Amino acid sequence: MSASDNRIRINILELLYKRLRDDAKGSGVDKAIIQDTLKISEKQMDINMSYLEEKTLVTLFRTIGSQWTFAKITANGIDVIENRERYADKFPFTQASTSQITSGSQENVFQTIQSQDGFDRQVTVAFKQAYDQVLESKLTIGEKGKIEKQLKALEKELQRTKKADLRTIQDKWIWLKKNSIWLTPSIAQVVLEGVKIALDFP
Repeated sequence: MSASDNRIRINILELLYKRLRDDAKGSGVDKAIIQDTLKISEKQMDINMSYLEEKTLVTLFRTIGSQWTFAKITANGIDVIENRERYADKFPFTQASTSQITSGSQENVFQTIQSQDGFDRQVTVAFKQAYDQVLESKLTIGEKGKIEKQLKALEKELQRTKKADLRTIQDKWIWLKKNSIWLTPSIAQVVLEGVKIALDFP
């Protein structure tokens, strides 16, 4: 097991644990959100998620034709996060430091927002670009209206920062990816940063 795998596993558990604390009745965290938040490859994520599932620390939710789509921490996983020292022998990865994953494309990662005002500005700019794209598209007025409604709800939730409802963010993001994937590059970075702020994840 590499040091990188150690960090990935503990980071995944920390992320899922924080998500559960914020929304105990939620369905877990979307695969894309986990990957983008932790800045790891899909292969790295799948290998380590399979390990965590085999050890009964996470539950993976699958749909037909896909490996898994959502992940949720189990009671065993919660025990490990809350009592790391007790599980050090059984799960050595728990002693790895969290949030130290790096990647070759780190320069392109969205800058950490230092202030509330700064993040609000980033959200406003990103969503203005998205609204302009919708306006310039060849969609019908009705289709544009549906997309704008989802965008506005997502923008409003992101601007609540640490008080944001993660389920709402996730639902709106999944809807937009399904119905207007061409829009998501414009807002992907602020959505992911908003998730990390809401989760209080470095």
